Amino acid sequence: MAALAILIGIYSYLIFALGLLGLLERKFIVILTGSFLLLIAVIKGKKVFRRISRIRIKEVITDKISLIFLTLLLLQVFVNLVGALGPELGFDALWYHLTLPKLYLQEHRLFFVPGSLLYYCSMPKLLEMVYTVALAFQGEILAKIIHFILGICCCLAIFRLARRYFTQRTAWLVTICFYSSLVVGWQSITAYVDLGRTFFEILALDYFLRWWKSQKNQDLIESAVMLGLAATTKMLAFGSLVVYLPLIIWKFRQNFKRLFLFCFCFSFLVFLIPLPWLIFSFIHTRNPFYPLFADILDQAHTLVVFRPPSFLTDFWNLFLHSADPINPLFLIVLPCLVVFGKKLKKVEKVVLVYCLLSYSAWYFTPRTGGGRFFLPYLPAFCFLVGSVYELTRKSLTGKFLLTMAVLLSLVNLVYRAAANAKYLPVIFHQQSKEEFLLENLNFAFGDFYDSGGKIKDLLKPGDLVLIKGIHNLYYVDFPFEEESWAKNSDVFTHLLFRGEKLPKIFGQRRLVYENKATGDKLYLFPNKWHESY
Repeated sequence: MAALAILIGIYSYLIFALGLLGLLERKFIVILTGSFLLLIAVIKGKKVFRRISRIRIKEVITDKISLIFLTLLLLQVFVNLVGALGPELGFDALWYHLTLPKLYLQEHRLFFVPGSLLYYCSMPKLLEMVYTVALAFQGEILAKIIHFILGICCCLAIFRLARRYFTQRTAWLVTICFYSSLVVGWQSITAYVDLGRTFFEILALDYFLRWWKSQKNQDLIESAVMLGLAATTKMLAFGSLVVYLPLIIWKFRQNFKRLFLFCFCFSFLVFLIPLPWLIFSFIHTRNPFYPLFADILDQAHTLVVFRPPSFLTDFWNLFLHSADPINPLFLIVLPCLVVFGKKLKKVEKVVLVYCLLSYSAWYFTPRTGGGRFFLPYLPAFCFLVGSVYELTRKSLTGKFLLTMAVLLSLVNLVYRAAANAKYLPVIFHQQSKEEFLLENLNFAFGDFYDSGGKIKDLLKPGDLVLIKGIHNLYYVDFPFEEESWAKNSDVFTHLLFRGEKLPKIFGQRRLVYENKATGDKLYLFPNKWHESY
């Protein structure tokens, strides 16, 4: 799995290089992708085939509980696949995860987008580079499928991690505990990046636990590289240093020299992986972590340095009242951890401390992410569920845990099936993509779609539209610039405006098209107009 993670990182940086060279065209992407896949097939093909041939299906079939968990897992994969095959509706995906790659492809290059809308453009974007390829080949559905597949990779990584310390049945329990969280189901059907970050963070934890047991420096290096890939996917992963560095300090608390050396090397490697993106950001903004530590973020999206102490309340709300809830099974086993804490193995105690520190790291992140920002740490909490089950599997408590895991998985399955059912008509061509989007996009919340392509039909070759008052621009399919990044040298022929009243700066303009359902109005600039206000 580490090899797969590193290959994803390498491929992303190859696309990054194409973007910097101004070669983001389909023909170059095809050549690069084909060459890369051919090279991987030659180097890794035989090894992958051998591993697949070693899969022991009999072990699953002979254990009825494992078979039940595997069946539930496959059903959830199918339900999530239905959502992944439908058009994109996710807010952040339509805001910047897909819009930025689309702009890069239009310009055939990677560039910094100034202004107050796409301010995340300079942050490390490992997965967005892969989404750029998806858009070049097919569109947003391929990007969604990539994120969906990363969710499956998370399950494989969790199962492998749990299987190293637990029985097969317990490993399936840990895996189903993760995948049956509503937040995982939601993330599996949209082109966000959180499952990518989670995949890398699972591997980082896996190799860290190996290092803790074996003391092999190679394992700690692998852990740091995985965490660096996570930070290149989502910059909030730098916060995981708050988790790992105290654990390293705990390990070497009696050897200050090694403590300092290992903390420094670990942190250096974590920052080294996303360094090209940090340099890119520094060149354009003089801030390697832009938009963090800049005035452009509102209070809801900034890191919270101080928050009133409400650890227990927030913990409870995270599991049960979040907009995108996570599996509450951990809350059920929490009293058991208090009772059986002393019986935990050394590795399990490390994971317990990891969970406490990870919750502290999450506590000071913006609340805009809900359970999504906690998702990378959820596998460790699921691991503790497995620890409790291992200690209680012969008792009534163990049977209760298995029963609750199955019931919660069924609840998640029914809920996600009902939520994803709306995609079936468009998948089976009983409803057009346009009808689906007009019915399901949230235009009051900033989404956009050109109903019937009427705006595009009104434009002539060479026309350029200035957009004001619209937030999510992925589905715009005509030449445009948004007001926050429009250049003074550009000449606009039309204004696409969403709002109650046209600002006075535009004067009296002739309205040539209005869509009352979406609230969009298209005005004509008869003599063309420079953006200079």
